[in-house]
Amino acid sequence: MRKVLFVLFIIAAAASAKAIISTLDSPDTNISGLAWGDGSLWALDALTDYVYELDPETGDVLSSFYFNHVTSIVPTGLAYSENHNMVLCGGWYQTNGYVFKYSPTGSYLGMINLCGG
Repeated sequence: MRKVLFVLFIIAAAASAKAIISTLDSPDTNISGLAWGDGSLWALDALTDYVYELDPETGDVLSSFYFNHVTSIVPTGLAYSENHNMVLCGGWYQTNGYVFKYSPTGSYLGMINLCGG
């Protein structure tokens, strides 16, 4: 009975697998974070410290901004808050993790030290 259930599980998983429907060229060389928000795809580059707003259909860059307001931040991730209409960039400086808050147009809104210091 277990073998039958396992085979059915494999068949169900294969049947529900999604196909790739589109690919987009990267707007920069080292994308370390992707987010979806306000109808756009957002990308963060870990080498250039730029955040890109992309058209999800074409991959065209709609806007971009430089996010690194503190020297030596290592960009690690990206999120978009629909409720607060802001782009959130994660990064590490020395041993502390930070979240940097920006408006979708690139205005700096502050940061949060995730390590409490």
